Amino acid sequence: MYSSDLEPETRHFDQSTALRKSIPPIIIDFLDDHHLAADLWEIAVSVFAVDRNLRRPALNTWRQGREWHRSIAVTIPLHNPEWWTRRVSDVEALLDWLTGDTWSLRFAQGVPVMSDISFLSNRDIGLEGHTVLFSGGLDSVCGVIDDLESSNDTLHAVSVSTNSRMEKQQKDIFDTLRGFQRRLRTWSAFKLQVRLDNPEDTARSRGFVFLTAGVLSAIARGTNSLRLYENGPGALNLALSRGQVGAQVARAVHPKTLRSMERLARSITGVSDFRIENRTFTLTKARMVERVPHRYDEALAASVSCDTGFSHHQEGAPAHCGGCTSCVLRRQALAAAGRDIPTPARGTPRRKRDHRRLMMWQAARLNHVLREGLSWKRMVQEFPDLVCDPDSFLPQRREALLDLFQEYAKEWDLDAVTAELERISMENPG
Repeated sequence: MYSSDLEPETRHFDQSTALRKSIPPIIIDFLDDHHLAADLWEIAVSVFAVDRNLRRPALNTWRQGREWHRSIAVTIPLHNPEWWTRRVSDVEALLDWLTGDTWSLRFAQGVPVMSDISFLSNRDIGLEGHTVLFSGGLDSVCGVIDDLESSNDTLHAVSVSTNSRMEKQQKDIFDTLRGFQRRLRTWSAFKLQVRLDNPEDTARSRGFVFLTAGVLSAIARGTNSLRLYENGPGALNLALSRGQVGAQVARAVHPKTLRSMERLARSITGVSDFRIENRTFTLTKARMVERVPHRYDEALAASVSCDTGFSHHQEGAPAHCGGCTSCVLRRQALAAAGRDIPTPARGTPRRKRDHRRLMMWQAARLNHVLREGLSWKRMVQEFPDLVCDPDSFLPQRREALLDLFQEYAKEWDLDAVTAELERISMENPG
């Protein structure tokens, strides 16, 4: 049951027909006996379904300075509604931050997710090791490879697939990587499909779903950590223009988001040091690509980094549109890293054709701020959202971020990147 201030009529969401979701059996059989982790999955997928079915104000009103904010009320059936009611403020605060809305959650009595009691241990069935989020995008592919190449760790990949195309792409890349490294032990896919009666494209709660899948997988393996891989500029995702405010830029793996998810995971597990670690936060995307040996180029080419890579309906067309922010950053990174890996493009949707110019404008602003030396004060004046990083008060963090963005800005001035940006412009005239 849900509604918003923009669409006040209460709607009833039939989870048996409008929401298809599943936790991999190898995960669910090893979750906590109180079903708290499974409840978190129910919260995440229900919130995502509501987020996708409640429209924001029209795009032209954002540009007139009006808020895109919604006030959303949702009732979600859970196995342990009383336990979650005591922690509802933590969940609401995370959702408010991720989506830029105001969420009001109520929990009702539901039935537990069905599972079987396992008489085998994680060691018996080879589940021991580190849990890593694996989207199939360029960052996650590079990060997994780098982890495998630079350590002796055993990794277990976990993904969320929202359609069969996404699932096949993730599985194909996993198989390619496992052909090189048998320490990439298993791949588990959480499945989620939502019937969209009134589709809203921003879907800022998507990151909550992905992180929840990772947390559940880590809990099932009896570990107190989750690894993910996102370049630092992408994780912080600074506004491309002064017109973008708050959650109008995605915050899926922002440091503040990870800190909030850690709190929820610690509440569920009782493990006070549960950590969610972005292991590539200090790297640019280009630097991540540089660290990958050339023998993995096939896997890099197969990765998909596009805002509409799995939602477009052009049969047989390339996954990448070629000109959205995700595509532009992918192409910039490959060019800056000197990798001759093409990104076949099907054409950029009209509403995303200004993304290249906005990203170039952001790079110009960075270069302007940093041209007189590294100054945290000047950076924050130009990009005030930097202070949303919970560790931004630490001197060593500030120094690391200044170095990171200085390197990132310089990459945009490389001849190879300039040439790639020209190609993008020619592909999308006007």
